[in-house]
Amino acid sequence: MRSFFSQVLVSNWIFLLILSFTGSILFFSEGVISGDYKIFLFMFYFIFSLFLTFHLSYKLATNVTEKLSLIEKKTMAINAGDFGNLISIDNTKELSDLANSINSMSERLQNQFKDLNSEKEKFNFLLENLKEGVFAISSDKKILFQNSSVPKSLISPNSSAMNISDSVQNKKLLDFLNQHIDSSFEGKLHLESGKRFYKVKFYALKSNPILFIGIITDKTEERETQIFKEKFVQSASHELKTPITSIKGYAETLHQKINPKNDSHEKRFLDAILRNSDRMIRIVDDMLMISKMESHKTFFQPEEIELKDFIEQIQLTVDGFLQLKNQKFKIEIQDDLKLFVDLVLFEHLVLNLVQNASNYSPENTDITFKAERFENSINLEVVDQGIGIEEIHLGRIFERFYRIDHDRSRKTGGTGLGLSIVKHIVNLHSGKIRVESKLSEGSVFKINLPIDKNEFIV
Repeated sequence: MRSFFSQVLVSNWIFLLILSFTGSILFFSEGVISGDYKIFLFMFYFIFSLFLTFHLSYKLATNVTEKLSLIEKKTMAINAGDFGNLISIDNTKELSDLANSINSMSERLQNQFKDLNSEKEKFNFLLENLKEGVFAISSDKKILFQNSSVPKSLISPNSSAMNISDSVQNKKLLDFLNQHIDSSFEGKLHLESGKRFYKVKFYALKSNPILFIGIITDKTEERETQIFKEKFVQSASHELKTPITSIKGYAETLHQKINPKNDSHEKRFLDAILRNSDRMIRIVDDMLMISKMESHKTFFQPEEIELKDFIEQIQLTVDGFLQLKNQKFKIEIQDDLKLFVDLVLFEHLVLNLVQNASNYSPENTDITFKAERFENSINLEVVDQGIGIEEIHLGRIFERFYRIDHDRSRKTGGTGLGLSIVKHIVNLHSGKIRVESKLSEGSVFKINLPIDKNEFIV
């Protein structure tokens, strides 16, 4: 196999040799040919030279263009997705190398297409067999894909290439999709269709053009379980509250009747009954409150408050239980700091955090309430000088009934639900809460609340 350059070079040498040979014949025959024929002889030599030049050029060009034509057809076939047979070029090294390179590329692309098709089939199989409904929408609001798990009551089957206004059956879902496609924002939606409950998550993929993905999860069983649990908690709480209140009333009446001495067993027993009755009432009230917040039955009505004035108004309440341990309540709030909160729930949040700080702080210490603005939110802090919390407990203290020190919790009358209620209140205000603490160095409960009430997710 020779290179194209060597083929041209050899052809040129052959051409020169032929011209030299024929020229020599003409040179030696000039003396024996009469003058009348010399002109014909030289014309023949000229025409022969032109013909030979054309013939060699044509052969070289044809040889190259035929092979390039094969390569062009092969690349066009690859571009069309037809990988076909391999091409073979044996007589020119450069074209042979190019053909081999295209063959290798063709094989590699063919294998990649096979892998992609295999992955696509697996992906489609996965999507089709997901329990969740999955659908895709283009930026011009057309359904691009939907699997068989998409509820028919929400989106009509086989709606590919249809506009969402023609395929989406649920008006609440349609309004939700239009709003989030126009704004290109992600979002969540809880909706009810017939006797089924669904949760819809909507994502915007930052592709070009933008693609939107929706995931529909059937929450009917979970919702029915939650409703059953809420009804049970509410019924049990109401049923428990009546006998507990009766026990407390009888104990108070008995205490007044017998008026026991301070060091008597009767006094100790009656005090224990009253103390535990109060604790049980608080547990029942807290359970009812959590149940209402989880079922969204809490009357949530945010209004704008002047934060410093609000905290100063409830300071008398705070001082009432802080004075028992000679503790002081300090306020460090920026002036003219305003935010939207539900007054009842926010007061419950502040009192709960301050009382919790008081319970786990020694006597003669300070509890500080701080607040400052940060961009479009307000950071609140309740700082104590208490016993602190070990790091292993920090991730769980907002769980229901989770106690770090059971004995201490019983002595302070804690229900184990206070911080869980605080977290629910923060969530209702679309905020975030976390705690920073070290043993023997106190704790800092940090809350971040949005200023704009339109950011609330209720």
